[in-house]
Formats: sequence, C-alpha cells, structure tokens
Amino acid sequence: MKARAGALGLVLTIIVGCGIPVDERARPLSRDEVPSPLRTEAPPPTTQFAAPSPASAELFFVRDSRLAPVGRQTETPSVDDALAALGSGPTASERGDGLRTALPGPVELAGADAAGVPVVEVAESFGEVEGEEQILALAQIVFTLTGLPGVNGVAFSLSGRVVEVPTGDGTLKAGPLGREDYAVVAPLGSAARGAPAS
Repeated sequence: MKARAGALGLVLTIIVGCGIPVDERARPLSRDEVPSPLRTEAPPPTTQFAAPSPASAELFFVRDSRLAPVGRQTETPSVDDALAALGSGPTASERGDGLRTALPGPVELAGADAAGVPVVEVAESFGEVEGEEQILALAQIVFTLTGLPGVNGVAFSLSGRVVEVPTGDGTLKAGPLGREDYAVVAPLGSAARGAPAS
C-alpha cells in the first residue's frame, strides 16, 4: 500500500512539474491549456474531385480494302467525340502500321431523325469520292458510331437534307444504315451489328 501511495505521489509530482494544473474533477481543456508538444494540428480540409474514368471508343480506319478497328481513350464516348476523332484521321504510329482514312473531309453530327437515329452531315467533297473509296468512307462512320452505346444505325445528310448513300453492294439507301449494310468491307472476323437492312 505504501508502494502504491509512493507511486501515485511520484505521478502527481511529475504532472505538477510539467505545469498541468491538477483539478479535483475532470474538465475539458482549452486548446491553450494543452502543452504544445501534445497538440495535434488538424490538417486543413481538402476537397477531392474524382478524375473521370476514361472510356474506350472504337474508331474504324482503312487497311488495304477493309476496315480496321483502333481503340481510343475518351472521357465520354459520344457521337460528337467519335466523329471528331475519326475526322482527325489515324495517328502517325497508326499510319506507320498501314492505316489510312477514306474520309475526304470533315463530318459532323447534324442531329437525329424522328426515330432517334443520328444524322451525319457530310461535306460536298464527299461527292468527289466514288466507288469503293466512298463505300469505305461511309462504312468508317457507320461502324464507328454503331459501336457506341444506344446507336443502332446512321443516316446521312448533305446541306441539311437526308440523302441516299451507297451501301456495300452499291444499292442506294437513305438509312438507317447498319454494319450489315457494309459487311463486304467489315474487319475480318467481326460480327455485323446495327439497324436491320430493309
């Protein structure tokens, strides 16, 4: 018992010696009453923004006389983003790998028809491309856009009016056009998907 009392006296002596006042009851200490070595500075609050997770869009360029898919990272794989990326053509390394584009000029989204099918506006330079090159150019757009969520077909317009364009077998069609309409130039081993041919 004497040993315990001696130990308690030693603890009290240490506490008093450290400058902490001894109270009869427990009470909260203000920040200024806590010795500086015992204070913990709270870090300033920070706001963290989650970076958008990149999504992958599949673009279609041309190798020899067929389409070839290329994966691209994008924040939101939208029709506008896909058309802009497609219009910029293959990168230098992709060109070195034998890829090219058949698109003769820029293409952009004109809107959507009554059924929600995207309508792509083509430049007048599109009419200067004929035969297989024009089919490849149209197929690049159809395959790229029908790879996006919710896009099952594509229509084309010139000067704001929906126009008929050639399908893979040369038949003229106003749309909606799907991958099966250009199966003749599809990448080897790919499954056709898109609006049903009519």
